[in-house]
Amino acid sequence: MNSKESVPDTQHKNPDNDPRGPYVLSDVTSSFDRPTLQYEWHGHLPPQGRSWRFTRERAVALEADGRIAFSGGGLPRLKRYLSEAASKKSQEPELKASFRLEIIVRTAMKAIASEIAENPKCLRDVEWRDLERVMREVFERLGFRTELTRPGKDGGFDLRLESDECGKIKVFLVEVKHWLASGKKPGSKVLSSMVDVVAKAGDNTKGLLVSSSGFTGDVLSGRTEIEQHTVKIAGQNKIVSLCQNYIESVEGIWLPTTELSEMLLEGSS
Repeated sequence: MNSKESVPDTQHKNPDNDPRGPYVLSDVTSSFDRPTLQYEWHGHLPPQGRSWRFTRERAVALEADGRIAFSGGGLPRLKRYLSEAASKKSQEPELKASFRLEIIVRTAMKAIASEIAENPKCLRDVEWRDLERVMREVFERLGFRTELTRPGKDGGFDLRLESDECGKIKVFLVEVKHWLASGKKPGSKVLSSMVDVVAKAGDNTKGLLVSSSGFTGDVLSGRTEIEQHTVKIAGQNKIVSLCQNYIESVEGIWLPTTELSEMLLEGSS
């Protein structure tokens, strides 16, 4: 056979005459242990220690688009089309490197969360951006859907959290002030800015301002009743307690006894 001849593809098939052509079926679970991605999909849950690769909304959309096939036992599989293989192959090294990097970063954040839970004094040695990443890991493990904003473009908050409670989506904007090493403390001006950010986000949104170094004595002065309802503040103890809840969740000995929103705001002012 001439070396330039194409080798017949025997992997991609089209048993259901999909108009997009031949495909292979691939796993729809990932090695990440994410409670928010461990929902029931057609009567099945992901294997222990794994999660679905997609959010529930994305899974529904993929099904509607005909991208999901189900085995005889009802397990979902993702269709990967031959027509898409060439373009994806060129991107594969970059995607694999990005995935490996994400695993490295998230594994490191888990280790830092564990250290904070056991030794709160180590907070002084944690960089401010790393603490934001740590808190994202913690919130995801506890059951929130999370979004970490980009540095310098956060719009007045570092994390956006969502929880589904009694069929309603609750949104929380979290600002993390980590000024412990400098000894500085956020005051009423920082809190007022956070109130403005939450107000612009809509009625279904609340805020949490967390500071590892505490707050100035006047931080709560002049707050209106509405401001007290929309934005809460919490100090270092909240960071530590959340990390401790995280460790207990990993070890399987913590389950929320209240709604996630109540747990999040517990102990705040």
